[in-house]
Amino acid sequence: MGRTTPAVLTYRRADGTPERFSLQHDVTTLGRSPSCSVVIPLPTISRLHARVELQYDRYVLFDAGSANGTFVNGKRIEQGYQLSTGDTIWLGDEQACLLFSDPEETLTIQAASLPPALFIDEDARHVAVYGVAVQLSPLEYDLLLHLAHHPGTVCTRQGCFLAVWGQPYDHATCEDALNACISKLRRNLRVAAESAGREPPPIRTIQRIGFRLDADVTFAAGREHTASLTHKAREA
Repeated sequence: MGRTTPAVLTYRRADGTPERFSLQHDVTTLGRSPSCSVVIPLPTISRLHARVELQYDRYVLFDAGSANGTFVNGKRIEQGYQLSTGDTIWLGDEQACLLFSDPEETLTIQAASLPPALFIDEDARHVAVYGVAVQLSPLEYDLLLHLAHHPGTVCTRQGCFLAVWGQPYDHATCEDALNACISKLRRNLRVAAESAGREPPPIRTIQRIGFRLDADVTFAAGREHTASLTHKAREA
């Protein structure tokens, strides 16, 4: 096929550890069976659930007659689907979520137009880092959205907690929850950035004050107050 670097599927385990599968063969099988190329032992996944075929230097995903279906970006596929960097694949449901990244495709895209460091579609509650979809919990998403609406600006702990939990911040009882949320948010941004071969959008901790997002932020059109909003990152 003339391909130098194979595409990669990234699966995040229950403990948050990313596991990467290189699509080195013309056909890669996914399922619960140990005989599959990509094995995810979850009860909602069929023994042979799906397959990825390399066709004319592009990767095409097929459902293999699974019981619970195969989804791309939240939509169930009924026939072959040509994958692109940033596509999110669900096997059965969102518990088995894989991110697709094709380094050779990304190089082609970057030569023409580099995907934004951080893209947010508020209507769809979709977040992408350099074109790679990010899986966030509702709390993590609300925290990121609050920081993204004030890029390059220090957001206080009080303001962050109120934006996410809708309650006043008390240092003694709220600090651990906020610290855990910011830590998980950073980790998930890092996983997506690593899939794209880039550095994650930095969220700086300002001691005893709060946090600051130092990254380009691009919002999807559709909301007047966010359309075409892009903020250049400050130099740390």
